[in-house]
Amino acid sequence: APQAANKKSGSKDGAPPPAKIEDIHVVGAWTRAARKGDRTHLFLTVENKGGVPVQLRGGETEVAAAAQLVRFRMQGPYLRTWLVDPVVIGPHERYAFEPSVVALELRKLHKELRRGDVIPVTLEFSGIGVIKVDAEVDSRTAIRYPPPLPMATGGAKAH
Repeated sequence: APQAANKKSGSKDGAPPPAKIEDIHVVGAWTRAARKGDRTHLFLTVENKGGVPVQLRGGETEVAAAAQLVRFRMQGPYLRTWLVDPVVIGPHERYAFEPSVVALELRKLHKELRRGDVIPVTLEFSGIGVIKVDAEVDSRTAIRYPPPLPMATGGAKAH
């Protein structure tokens, strides 16, 4: 795409260069064990190392009939999921998809997912491409938290 190469340094009006799939890093992908036919949720952390926002539209996996972005909300005494629009990850930001907040819901599983399994998942980012990740299957009730942000360069400083 010679046209894209010409825009690398931004356009003449000062607009930032377009988002690149190479600037997106996905870490810590995992899901919970579930029975065939059920649903489960994929959790992960997306880091955007680029200078422009990116949008995660959704994804797909061979182990489920559908994969949709959802947000968790309390409805009375129950935690329910609601479909959400693409999730925007700002420039130089990290976005954690975590239990009880937001996830990629894998619906109508084609097979049972057992703790220790690894499933391939393809994540789709609007207008820039896909990233393939392997997600580790944990127990049915597992809760993991995203890793802490790395320390700023220059080492630790006392506050």
